[in-house]
Amino acid sequence: FRPSVARVLAEATGQLAVVVDHEAPGSQSKGFEDVEVVMTAGDGRNRIVRRIGKNRRVQQSDALGEFAGFVKIASSARPVWDEAFARVWADRSSTGLSSPLKGLPWWLEPINQASLCEFLQLLVDEGTSIQIASIFGGWHEVNTPQDLTRAQNDTPVFLAEAEVRAQVAAMGSCLLSEANDLKRPLPIVAKELNIDLKKLEYLLSGDLGLSEALDVLRKMSEVYPVPLNDLWLEADDTKSGVRLFAADAAEATARVLDRPDRDGQRTPYYEYRDAAMSRCSQFRPEWIKELRLVQSGDPLDPDVQLNNGHLMMQTTLCIGPVDFYFQDRHGTVHRREMNTGDSNFISSFVPHSFTTRAPNTEAIIIAVTYGGSVRRAFTEFTRIGAKQVFSLAGDLRDPELTRRCLLKRSLEAESMTTEDLAQAVAKRVEPGRVVQLVNGAEPTYDELEALADALHVRVSDLLVCPLEEQEEVVVTRAEDSQRSARSLSTYRLLPLARTRHQPDLKTFDLEVLESAQPGEDLRCGLHSFVYHFGSEPVEFTWQGKGQSHSGVLRPGDSAYIAPMVVHQFSVGKVPTPTASKKRPNPNGRACGQGRRLFIVRIPGHLSGETLAEFGTFSHFGRERVGAETVRWYN
Repeated sequence: FRPSVARVLAEATGQLAVVVDHEAPGSQSKGFEDVEVVMTAGDGRNRIVRRIGKNRRVQQSDALGEFAGFVKIASSARPVWDEAFARVWADRSSTGLSSPLKGLPWWLEPINQASLCEFLQLLVDEGTSIQIASIFGGWHEVNTPQDLTRAQNDTPVFLAEAEVRAQVAAMGSCLLSEANDLKRPLPIVAKELNIDLKKLEYLLSGDLGLSEALDVLRKMSEVYPVPLNDLWLEADDTKSGVRLFAADAAEATARVLDRPDRDGQRTPYYEYRDAAMSRCSQFRPEWIKELRLVQSGDPLDPDVQLNNGHLMMQTTLCIGPVDFYFQDRHGTVHRREMNTGDSNFISSFVPHSFTTRAPNTEAIIIAVTYGGSVRRAFTEFTRIGAKQVFSLAGDLRDPELTRRCLLKRSLEAESMTTEDLAQAVAKRVEPGRVVQLVNGAEPTYDELEALADALHVRVSDLLVCPLEEQEEVVVTRAEDSQRSARSLSTYRLLPLARTRHQPDLKTFDLEVLESAQPGEDLRCGLHSFVYHFGSEPVEFTWQGKGQSHSGVLRPGDSAYIAPMVVHQFSVGKVPTPTASKKRPNPNGRACGQGRRLFIVRIPGHLSGETLAEFGTFSHFGRERVGAETVRWYN
């Protein structure tokens, strides 16, 4: 339950009250017949429970909502509650058994299987008034591991009041920043939004509830040309910058997907499991077990089913006898035989697939897909259209076309013609050469400087780095990573698949050495994903918000680490699980030996371009970025 649910229940009128969710989420997840429904009588503050529970002959149209399993019993209502309970159960002290009294309603028998709803219905039938505390979401019913995973992903459920206040205050800072940019002091904003100025002040101090804050932000977005996404901040779902995800939780997300085989029948192809994810990052990692056995070695084997490619880029660690297939720019399908420690990088929308070539050894990949700058510009792509954007970007597989598109968009931005550009650089570049450059010819550095001066951009803005054929898909072998390994005091770092076209993508096979007692500090300005693909547990510690935290990464566990969080991986004193609690290694028999961690780092929104822009901000106010506290004038 979110704290707000308890608050609503505590504030409900009446001595007995129950929480009712008007959205009745169980109707979608398990069907109306299995929902503990609530039907009421009366209106407003006089509304009381008439029917509660399953099988109460209530039509869905007559139900107010779903009982959320939360009851308020005021001290004045205890005598009624205790007396009813004493009548339902005989005195245990004499018999040692819980024998029910005679004369109970038939739906209460057998009493040892009766539910809370049935006891509440008994009270209602006997004339006790039970009031309603209405909610719309904010809770989860947890009966299965899958339910627990869904609940854990609903961050606001777990936020303390102080964390909610911090989140609301941060959104208040965003609103104040936008108001400054719109050149409107808060009293004018309040008047134009038709809300109380005090409400805006409460938003800035964090004293509004989340739902009330969202109402204010929606009004802001409706009245002014400010996207709601620029105002709303997702809650931090990490614990001081870290989110752990155990292998057991991953197993609870398991699902098997089918693809056609050589006979056209849909048979199992992959088993997917989630890994550590956070709303604070662009990671979408998966543990994927290859279920399709292909031993022909033929990339065109009809049992191999390439996908259609996907928007997010992908870097992959292979564990076991994995076969990797991809289609190049010419339409040719390639096969690469992969083993434990091999890795790859796959560009967006490149069709690819993975299979196993060994029937008795698990073939597993850790596929880390992630969004880059294009994903973050998704809204503008949707509005402008990818075809239009292509005319601005070109194709890095064709450097001449890309140079032509780059100079064309630069000229259009300046409302210049080719003749205007030729005139601007006349003292440094011949007019005929300018025409060649505008048509995509490769410039010298001196010509680049002349063009950059005329277009008021940096030389680097006019550079084109071609996408070579071998860069569209990059395969890095474990032996190559071994040759490039770097040994620190307590870790051994093996660089995995990289590409110059994603300069902030950093991937490693990190081995925690016996000397890591404790391991040395690690910290970077990138978002990090960690997956344990080895065989021995690792102690994981980190520091954030003035506190030190620790946990254990066992094989198959994963973690998300936010930028600038100091953390360590250590050998430590990890207790050995008992035989009954010992679980099979999710990485299979071909797992990495020892304490082996697959680490992927990506920039998120703090890309090099963003940091370069921030580096130009005045020291008189740059600390106010993302934390605005003052009006733009005194």
